[in-house]
Amino acid sequence: MPLHPEVKKLLSQLPPQDFSSNVQDIRKAWDLAFSGRRESLERVEDLEIPIRDARIRARVYIPSTKENLPVLVYYHGGGFVFGSIDSYDGLTSLIAKESGIAVVSVDYRLAPEHKFPTAVNDSWDALLWIAENGGKLGLDTSRLAVAGDSAGGNLAAVMSLLDRDQGKGLVSYQALIYPAVNMVDNSPSVREYGEGYFLTRSMMNWFGTMYFSSGREAVSPYASPALADLHNLPSSLVITAEYDPLRDQGETYSHSLNEAGNVSTLVRYQGMIHGFLSFYEWITAGKLAIHHIAGVLRSVL
Repeated sequence: MPLHPEVKKLLSQLPPQDFSSNVQDIRKAWDLAFSGRRESLERVEDLEIPIRDARIRARVYIPSTKENLPVLVYYHGGGFVFGSIDSYDGLTSLIAKESGIAVVSVDYRLAPEHKFPTAVNDSWDALLWIAENGGKLGLDTSRLAVAGDSAGGNLAAVMSLLDRDQGKGLVSYQALIYPAVNMVDNSPSVREYGEGYFLTRSMMNWFGTMYFSSGREAVSPYASPALADLHNLPSSLVITAEYDPLRDQGETYSHSLNEAGNVSTLVRYQGMIHGFLSFYEWITAGKLAIHHIAGVLRSVL
């Protein structure tokens, strides 16, 4: 399918990607570009979560007055270098509103100041804390899912692996949105759509140099979940975009999950680019995908 007209218009209006500036300056510009309008909800609460060597922020979105709401733990995208709970305020609040499920958005620490596996450790420690303390927030943590987009999709997939490997049994479902699950991927979509479609191959390589201290780390199953043993994992929804360099690895991951005996549903959004959910205010399919994710979460939790 041709590139969607709404995507063409958006791409023509986006400023060129410049990674020669200070990382902090790029983060500010990134957050400004991605921040959306927060939806009106029953309650939004900021938290500080104690982790093994620090404290990190999280934001809880409570969509209604119902008690014991199921909970979605969300990990934002941004190549492990950019993104925050603030820049994802619109997206995560919309998921909460559409699903009727409480959402906890986790502000894991970013590279290059905090390299792999810091983001993984922060995400896991936060998940454990939410599972142990969610009842105090009125959440039913026996009905808990994880989700994330791009780098956050990587972290959500890794949380499911860690949950299985450590025998915790916390995660009931995983929603992986154009996830980065293979950090050494060179599939056809990387070569075909690695330039001119928002996420570029050079950006992906730059993110890797920021995140990893050595090339060996990239093949760890907790960096590249596609290289892990995929048996006995929670059911999943995997969303991909047609014109996304990460498309093939996401779709291969979904197929591999099914081959390993799990239940994974794959949905490719035709004519779309990487990050299209974050542009839901300009791209209709972004809002439709959020509505789809919300409906699936309502049905499984």
